[in-house]
Amino acid sequence: MDARLALGVLLGGPALYAVLAWLGTVTPPLVAAGLGLMVYWGGLGAALALRADPHRLRALLPAEPPGRLIAVMLALPVLAWGAVTLRLLGDAPLPPHLLVAAALAALLHATLEELFWRGALIPRPGPRAAALALGLYWAFHLAWTGMRDVETGLSPTLAVFGPLALGGVWTASRLSSGTLGAAIMAHAGLALFLFAGTIARSLAPS
Repeated sequence: MDARLALGVLLGGPALYAVLAWLGTVTPPLVAAGLGLMVYWGGLGAALALRADPHRLRALLPAEPPGRLIAVMLALPVLAWGAVTLRLLGDAPLPPHLLVAAALAALLHATLEELFWRGALIPRPGPRAAALALGLYWAFHLAWTGMRDVETGLSPTLAVFGPLALGGVWTASRLSSGTLGAAIMAHAGLALFLFAGTIARSLAPS
């Protein structure tokens, strides 16, 4: 595991929580969430630029088969949350430009997260390093509980423990396939439905 990146994670989680909590007091909830995501993406991008080998990261992008069982586990959350979101969008459709924005944000989010958490953080992944990275991933994502009044559709329990379960599947895909491509695709699909659903809920008349 990259010790400097791990230290950055330990410091960055509380910092992101504080930023999200502050933004929630000065901007509308959806704007605060969007700005918080931009801060997070900026941090991930800076860490990758400063600490990661770009040639090695590019080599991790292809989608190699992770195995049938893991492929099913990658697809199920996307299909399940997709069904929920598509039903919501049928009742409260989003303008095309917001759907495009959600899709681009989801692709950026998934790519940066996978390259950082399951790429640069564990340059030589093994079971122990992967487990430690997963624990850091889950602990860091508790920072998102700093968001206030953002309607994601997730129950509090799912919001807290979802990253641990999903991160476990994406980590398994990384270990099984040796690359990040399959996890990026599953991650991006789930993020698309989460972002689109959150925007739709936030814009729906109260």
